[in-house]
Amino acid sequence: MIPNENSFCDLDPSVKDKWGIPVLRFHWKWSEHELKQAAHMEATFAMIIDAIGGKAKKPEADGAKAIEPGGSIIHEVGGAIMGADAKKSVTNQWNQCWEVPNLLLNDGSAFCSNADKNPTLTIMALAWRATDHLVEEMRKGNL
Repeated sequence: MIPNENSFCDLDPSVKDKWGIPVLRFHWKWSEHELKQAAHMEATFAMIIDAIGGKAKKPEADGAKAIEPGGSIIHEVGGAIMGADAKKSVTNQWNQCWEVPNLLLNDGSAFCSNADKNPTLTIMALAWRATDHLVEEMRKGNL
């Protein structure tokens, strides 16, 4: 999913946790890009299956019917996007929060977009990279 203005989170104005703190509320919507991509994927798979002698199901032309509902794949990422500008992102290139320097988000929250497949190896690589950075900063006496 590519970033779009209909996908964001905010604080729920009425729902609070047991300590009275507002909980996160998520908003998202597939863009036309993802819907077209899902329909194209189905058509391509059907073409490949037919070409090798298989019998493919009829591809779904409506991308909204070809794509899984949000939350069903459970590889959602983003929400605390990494970037070079503190005004436009939550973390720097080391997954370090701009507003809370001793907080590193070594998970998928810093992704600005996601491929279709499992993000685990990328998360591990970014966490390793962030840890290397922390070790170097400790050696320099900056922490």
